Order: sequence, then structure tokens, then C-alpha cells
Amino acid sequence: MRSRILLIAACVLLAVFAYDGVVRLLLIGLVRLPKLPAELTLLTSILALFSLTHAWYSIGGRPTLVFFGLSAAIAWAYEEVGVATGLVFGAYHYTDYLGPKLGNVPYLIPLAWFMMIYPSYVIANLVLEGHATGTRAGVWRLVRLAAVSAAVMTAWDLVVDPILSGPSARAWIWENGGPYFGIPIQNFLGWLLTTFTVYLAYRAVEQRMGAGATRGVALAPPRPVVSPLGSGVAALPVAAYGLMLVSDLLSGVEPAGVAIVGPLVMGPPVLLAAWRLWRLARPLAAERSGRAP
Repeated sequence: MRSRILLIAACVLLAVFAYDGVVRLLLIGLVRLPKLPAELTLLTSILALFSLTHAWYSIGGRPTLVFFGLSAAIAWAYEEVGVATGLVFGAYHYTDYLGPKLGNVPYLIPLAWFMMIYPSYVIANLVLEGHATGTRAGVWRLVRLAAVSAAVMTAWDLVVDPILSGPSARAWIWENGGPYFGIPIQNFLGWLLTTFTVYLAYRAVEQRMGAGATRGVALAPPRPVVSPLGSGVAALPVAAYGLMLVSDLLSGVEPAGVAIVGPLVMGPPVLLAAWRLWRLARPLAAERSGRAP
């Protein structure tokens, strides 16, 4: 019953995001639909809650709390050091656009990191391992999954950073500019470093949890390595990643060149994950049709 509630909550949260972040924007000029208050803050919180509830359903409560805690702490630490020194992402500072801050970093930022860190984790798993969750034993597998997860996550920043640091939002300001829509290349190296650290830390813990489960001393309730979600449920984080791309592109993209870059960098991970899901769904569909009377 609890799992069903989590899944229903995840579906509702994703549907709300799809409505306000995509459907409402697509229908502008045809019909006037109500929009959410404090739109950016609320949409970020809604999609972050989607990631939390879906993760809780798919990997369990304790691993989800570990994942979120590591993501929030590591992302905030890198951001705080980055703003103070310019060493991680380049020289930048946050304005008041994203609301109150903890130190130099808005409270919303750690939520925004996990909002996309979890879908990127699922996509990397599907592409490399053929299942939605879990990290099997092996140092090479750990590093490879962490690196690809980081690349999938950083692809999103190639889209969202020019929009939110651009002239329409000015959520943060790049003090010395840069070659990519006014953003320094160091920023994306910083994103790769930050997300790789998060994924390496969490996946190392996840490996230990899996090893513990086989020895009967699990740190969390045992879960199969291959996700029991079913392809439909496993597709939800992939859809969230794709919907975020569409939402960003419909938000009045400025600079306009991001509309070209976005599908090129975020489209392939979505398509590869969707192909994997389709491949996973085929044997199940054949099995069900074979059992049908």
C-alpha cells in the first residue's frame, strides 16, 4: 500500500510539472490556462519531490535519503566554494532571483541538483546496464556509471545555464563572461566534477548496500539488481528529463541558440534510455501474450 501511494504521488507530481511547465506553455495563444504561483520555485520543488518519491519507490527509503543527503551536501559545498573563490565553476555570484540563501547559495539550488541528479542516474543505468537502478560490484563499473551519469546531468546545464544566467532571469551573474553564451567553459568542468563526486559517493554506498544484502547484513531492505519497476514506471524519470528539456525550451529561450543545443545534448540520452526501455518491455509483452488464454 505504501509503495502504491509513493508511485501515485510521483505520477501526480510529474503530471503537475508537465501541465505547468509544458502543456500550459504549448497552449499559450490558444487557451489561457491558470499557472502556478512562484512558478520557478514551485516547479523546481515539484520535480524535486517527484525525484524523491520515485526514488523512494524504486530504491527504498534509506538509500533515497543517503542519495539526497549526499547530493545536497556535496552540491552546496562545491557551490559555496565556487562562489567564494571562483575555483570550481568560474567567477560568479547569485542574485536574489532564486530567493533566500544559505551562505552565498540559494536554498533552492540543492533541490534543483537532486531534481535532475536522480533522473540522470536512471538514464545512465538504463543506457549502460539495461536496468533502471542499482550499482553492481566492481571499481570500473562504479567509475563508468558515475562518469556517464555526470555527463547526462551536465548536458542539462548546457541548456539551463544560458537561460537562467541570461538577460531575462539573471539568477546568477558570470563576472568575466565566457565563450558559451557568456559562460566560461570552466563552469561545465565544475559541473562534471560536482556530479561525478555525488554519483561516485552514492554509487559506492549503493554497491555496499547490495553486497550487504547478499551477506544478510543489508544496510537497507534488499532490492534486486534489476529494477522490479516495469518499463512503464522506469520510464517516468526518463520522461521527467525530457520534459525538463521541453520546458526549458518553451520558457522563452534567450539566447535563442539554446533551442538548437538543447535537443542535441539532451536528446540522445533520452532516446537511448527509451530504446533500452523498449527492449526491456518486449520480452515482458511476449511473455504476457503467451500466457493469455
